[in-house]
Amino acid sequence: MKHFLLGCLLLLFAALPVKAQEEASPSAVITASESASQQIQKVTAADITERTSPVKGKLEGYLAQKDPGELSWKNWLQYAIRQGIDKGVSANTIVLVLLFPLVAGLIAAGRHLLGFQGFGIFVPAMLAVALLATGIKVGLVLFIVIWLTATVARKITRKLQLQYLPRLALLMWFISLGVLGVLLGAVNVEAISSLSAASIFPILILMLLTENFIEVQTGKSRREANSLILQTLLMAVGTAMLLRLDALQRFVLLNPEVFLLLVAGFDWYVGRYVGLRALEWVKFRKLVQ
Repeated sequence: MKHFLLGCLLLLFAALPVKAQEEASPSAVITASESASQQIQKVTAADITERTSPVKGKLEGYLAQKDPGELSWKNWLQYAIRQGIDKGVSANTIVLVLLFPLVAGLIAAGRHLLGFQGFGIFVPAMLAVALLATGIKVGLVLFIVIWLTATVARKITRKLQLQYLPRLALLMWFISLGVLGVLLGAVNVEAISSLSAASIFPILILMLLTENFIEVQTGKSRREANSLILQTLLMAVGTAMLLRLDALQRFVLLNPEVFLLLVAGFDWYVGRYVGLRALEWVKFRKLVQ
């Protein structure tokens, strides 16, 4: 438990932005509420998962920077994407759909090549999208709150001796109250005030993934369960940081055919590897030598 919480805190501090300390003048001092409002607006503006996000205009602006040329087999997807956006399809949605195979490929590589453990591919991939929507710092805070609430609620519901499905429903009741309390209380804490800008989509993902975390706590020892959850978080955070890169989003939108072929080739390469994983090399280095 202590190692898991320490790992979560390290991830949280790593996600905090580094700012130079400046001497504030009286004219530069703003109220806490104004600062919180600015943080909320900043998070909303950077959320690529929202159809109305300003990121949408930025992505559409990328399309104007490149002329696809005449229609051919090499750029048919570019034409289809431009036509879809002109007809009302969100550029944000298109970019996320194109990036999702990369998310799955990176998580598969993390498990198959590096040796990380995790909840398959779907759970860390969805967790990465949730962190992308909320911001890594806010997402980690929300995840820790949900995880702690679920852990306490699990101990309470266990004593009630309920059947599985009603017990799971009661567990969600506790988690919903915990999330509601954090959302309402975050506006009074400047460090996490942007949490109040989180949409229901990533919050629901984090809440629904709680069932997977509870199941692993039931079937494995506490140490194994915490290690599994922490490694899943590491893969999700790393992937979310990559998805936030403007250069990657621009490349995906302007060169979707090349990008999809590269991802397919990467998946093929990973699938052909049959040697030891990186962590296994470290673990068995004495035997290998």
